[in-house]
Amino acid sequence: MKKLMTSLTFAVVLGASVSAGAADPELCLDCHEPAEDWQGMSAQEILAEAKNTKIKRHADNRELSDEELAAMIAALLKK
Repeated sequence: MKKLMTSLTFAVVLGASVSAGAADPELCLDCHEPAEDWQGMSAQEILAEAKNTKIKRHADNRELSDEELAAMIAALLKK
């Protein structure tokens, strides 16, 4: 029973850390400079581009909800 609880706890912690990392706005900065790349675009237009999985680097974004992507974009636009 103790091994089961330890395994479940580990799985929850690992899952939370992977999810948190997946929605990290800093990942966008690997390719984008928001002040330049998104100039003149609305948050909705940026969201549409982020969801465009035809863009190879955006393919992983399909794992994120619209709310997660919107929060990432909002955080980057504040900078």
